[in-house]
Amino acid sequence: MSDVNVTPRSFTMRSTETLPLVFDATNLLAAGETPSSPSALLTDLYTKEVYAAGLSGNPTVSGDDITQTVTGLQPGRNYRLAITFTAAAGKIWTMILNISCPS
Repeated sequence: MSDVNVTPRSFTMRSTETLPLVFDATNLLAAGETPSSPSALLTDLYTKEVYAAGLSGNPTVSGDDITQTVTGLQPGRNYRLAITFTAAAGKIWTMILNISCPS
């Protein structure tokens, strides 16, 4: 499995927002590959615990894009959203986005 940071590496989100975050996997895929079996993990970087309440539903795939909706973040906390998917047999990628929630 390979980890990559996405661009931008960080994102700011309010605690009152619910946003679909889209990850473009195009540059990680070889010709003929498509992302499949996506999963999402949201971790509170303060407690180091998984914050499942911040994920609304499961990630979805549309073409080379993987979308995960994030909601209900706690003010003053920072999170790491990791989207893992399979590109081909034995080829697994994890895209990482840091999310800050100042208010």
